Amino acid sequence: MKQVIVATRGSELAKAQAAPLVDHLRTKGYEISWRLFTTSGDQWLEGPLDKAGGTGFFTKELEAALLAKEADLLIHSLKDVALDRPEGIVTACIPEREDPSDWLLLRQDAPTNPVIGTSAVRRERLLQAAMPEASFTWLRGNVPTRVQRVREGVLRDAPLHGAVLAGAGLRRLGLDLSGLRFRPLRFEQLLPAPGQGALLAETREDRTDLLEAFADLNDALTVKAIWLERRVLRGLGGGCQQPLGAHAEPLEGGGFRLRAAYAGEGCIRRALAEGDDPAMLVEAVLRQLEVPCA
Repeated sequence: MKQVIVATRGSELAKAQAAPLVDHLRTKGYEISWRLFTTSGDQWLEGPLDKAGGTGFFTKELEAALLAKEADLLIHSLKDVALDRPEGIVTACIPEREDPSDWLLLRQDAPTNPVIGTSAVRRERLLQAAMPEASFTWLRGNVPTRVQRVREGVLRDAPLHGAVLAGAGLRRLGLDLSGLRFRPLRFEQLLPAPGQGALLAETREDRTDLLEAFADLNDALTVKAIWLERRVLRGLGGGCQQPLGAHAEPLEGGGFRLRAAYAGEGCIRRALAEGDDPAMLVEAVLRQLEVPCA
């Protein structure tokens, strides 16, 4: 029987989102073993990730294991993956995307001027414009931990009334949200991070068998959308912690609607373009984002 060592982060979400891909490999006759990692991003609890510096917070330990042949397959949340991939690592699969939107969770007793927790500067700055009545505080930890903090209503001895989390993670975990108010945020309020809701499976160049095994799970429409969003990110200098929201929405007649919002300090720049030429779409969006704020 063919063997594959699957490496991912040790959180419940990382394991839950990896499970369908692992099940797919089992149908192809693979015997699976796991390696679970606590990454530098998991260990950083001292504030928003943009303060930590560097890139690859949630992936570099996994990449090192793959290149050392201590693992054969990595499964990531695509939004956490750096734009430039290490030499020798190739994409095995990008499956169909889950819900890319961010969700707002609130306690039932949340006031009209709630305190909302988030670990992303993008979320905080864009929501400050969409929800000027709210205030924001940094909230780190895995998804169940952040939901529990909202239930408790206290964070660092101060009130906490809600949190913003990726809808894909909440859906994949199937968490019990009873007793809380929750809803997806409109893209006009908060655009997701580039690649949010999508997964990326990676392997080494020598594991061509895994490329073949995943060929029928790769989703072409998701691949195209992610390419557009990450090209906007690259055009702004890259970095997964940039305060950039970007989303490529497939259009019925073909092509995409590409939205982006860059949340600089005291200034939000927005862009929108539609069409079927990927390079021209990205160029149009980047050109709009270069316009200085009034």
